[in-house]
Amino acid sequence: MATYAATADSTTFSNDMSRITSTSRKRVKSADVRCRVASVFASTSALEQLVTRSGGVVEESNLQNESVEQYRLPYSADSVKRVQLYTPVANLTLRVPVDSLDMVVRALTSTAVYIDHRVVKDQDMTLKYLANAMKNEQQENSAGKAVAPSKKGNTLDIAEYNDQRGEQAVDRRISNLTILDDVAYSTFTVQLFQPEVADVQIVVNPAKMSRAGFGTELAGALRGGADIFRNILLFFVELWPFLLIGAAGWIGYRKLLLRKG
Repeated sequence: MATYAATADSTTFSNDMSRITSTSRKRVKSADVRCRVASVFASTSALEQLVTRSGGVVEESNLQNESVEQYRLPYSADSVKRVQLYTPVANLTLRVPVDSLDMVVRALTSTAVYIDHRVVKDQDMTLKYLANAMKNEQQENSAGKAVAPSKKGNTLDIAEYNDQRGEQAVDRRISNLTILDDVAYSTFTVQLFQPEVADVQIVVNPAKMSRAGFGTELAGALRGGADIFRNILLFFVELWPFLLIGAAGWIGYRKLLLRKG
C-alpha cells in the first residue's frame, strides 16, 4: 500500500521528457463511440468478452428497450393485436489497457452498420502530475521546520494549518494516483442501438370482456327509456303555466272569430 501510494509523488522519469511522444509522459487516452449494430445484445456480449480477454474491466453495462410507438388493431370478436415498436439500446463504460484500446475500438467499428460518432482523445497530464508531485515534495522538505505563531495566532491555528496542508497533500496524491490509473487503463464509453423492433401480441379486448350480457343490457335499456320518458313528461309538466296561457289565448281567439262571423 505504501509503495503504491509513493508512486504518486515520484518525479523520476526514465526517458527524455522533452519529446511529446516520450513513454515517460503521463498521457491519458480515452474513446467514445455511438453506432448502430445488427443486434445490440450480441454486439454487447462480444465487446464485453473482448475487453475481459484484453485484461480490462466492464465498469457498467446497461441494456434497455426504448419505446417508440404502440398500436392496437382489431383482430377478432374478443381480442386485439397489440404492436409495440421499441429500440434496443446499450450503454457501456469500459476500462481497457491502453495498449489494447485501438484494437478494441477497431473491433467495434468494423462490425458497426452505421457510426454516429467516434471520438478518440489523447490528453497529456504530465505537467499536472509534476505539479502535484513537486508540491508534495516541497511540503515534505519543509515539514521539519517549526512555525512560530504570529501575534494574532495561537497553537490551535498552527494545528489547523498543518491539518489543511496534510489534506491538500493527500488530495494531490490521490489526483496523481488517478492519473496513473487513467494512463494505464483507458476509459471507453459506448452506446449501441439497432433498428426498431416490433413486438406483436394477441391480447384480450377489454371493451368486449367488460361488456354486460344481453339480458342485463336489455334491462338497462328499458330503465333508460323509462327515465327518458319520465324526464320528458316532467319537462312538459313544468311548462303548465305557459300551456295554460296558450290555451286561454286560443279560446279567446276562437270566440273573437265567432263574434265576427
